[in-house]
Amino acid sequence: MKNLPRILATASLIVACSSGASAADYSKRALPLDASIRAALVGKWTNPVDLLVIDIRSVDLTTGEVRGVEWPTVATKTGSSAAGTEHDVTGWVSGAPANPNFDNVIPVTLTTSLFEYGTLPVWAGYLKDGKLVTMHYLVWPNRTYPWDHISAFQETWTRVP
Repeated sequence: MKNLPRILATASLIVACSSGASAADYSKRALPLDASIRAALVGKWTNPVDLLVIDIRSVDLTTGEVRGVEWPTVATKTGSSAAGTEHDVTGWVSGAPANPNFDNVIPVTLTTSLFEYGTLPVWAGYLKDGKLVTMHYLVWPNRTYPWDHISAFQETWTRVP
């Protein structure tokens, strides 16, 4: 029992430290998200570069979190995922009020894990005029050269009818 004060002090310190973490204050968002942003994003998107479909299924209007799934429409090469192999997609949407002196877009990021290969794709870009314009970054676990682990290219996504 002589260690009880020390145990209680340690427990109090742990509780105090863990309660110090606070949730993000989304009321400080530069542009509150509304249903029009959700409506503009939710649905199926594809691009002609890698023949994928991304199905955005939800947009949290408080946090900006985007969720959905992605799948290839065809097996693009020997050993690649079969058409329809799904991967979870997560991401974020944000924004700021339009400035009359600047072009204004809705920033969007999406990412998934292509667990069959160990690769991690990230699409970072924006929504404008009914299109998602992104840079696609693909991180490879195994490459011939040390400088070749990240591929980057541009893709424009359009809605699947």
